[in-house]
Amino acid sequence: AYTQGRPHPMIEPGVRDVPLAEALADREVGVVLIDIVLGYGANADPAGHLIGRLSERSPAGPAVVACVTGTEQDSQGRALQMQRLAEAGVIVAPSGADATALAIAHIQGKPRGG
Repeated sequence: AYTQGRPHPMIEPGVRDVPLAEALADREVGVVLIDIVLGYGANADPAGHLIGRLSERSPAGPAVVACVTGTEQDSQGRALQMQRLAEAGVIVAPSGADATALAIAHIQGKPRGG
């Protein structure tokens, strides 16, 4: 749904802005799970884009859990992207599997940090 007739979110993260805003405003949503992909062809600053969308979220809104797929050799720099997300209050996991486990734990009322 995100990519039909549009760039993939790793290239243009704005394609998921509306669904993200809807999820962040939905009181029934407990966790928003996001993957950030770095590398050639990916957005120059995906963390920055996401942080901009999260800046207006309610503290009572859902937790945001993310993983960053990439390396330090990617132009975006994996550690920097992860650090910026964490500073913005995103629970950052080292992998997609870990992010999923953290999201499930959070929903079950057993948050394990990030």
